[in-house]
Amino acid sequence: TYGVPVEEIQKGIKSGVRKVNIDTDNRLAITAAVREALAKKPEEFDPRHFLKPSITYMQKVCAERYQQFGTAGNASKIKQISLEDFAAKYAKGELNVVTKAAAKV
Repeated sequence: TYGVPVEEIQKGIKSGVRKVNIDTDNRLAITAAVREALAKKPEEFDPRHFLKPSITYMQKVCAERYQQFGTAGNASKIKQISLEDFAAKYAKGELNVVTKAAAKV
């Protein structure tokens, strides 16, 4: 189960979309894991009982989406930026084309 159908997102990617959110997919995976765990052992109300499987479900969703969206195997290409560096770039207006253009005026 997912939010936006995978096929629609794949069409968007082919049309140039470069940012995709899969939060709804992950929330649905968590909900499914919690429901399944509570149905199996309703007497077990310790959150660790159902949160462990929910992490596994989310990992599966993410791995599937990376494959479906053609991004699997690209993690090494992502450059990490510290929060401090990101905040500095934001403060300078480097992250917003409109702000950057306005700063030159």
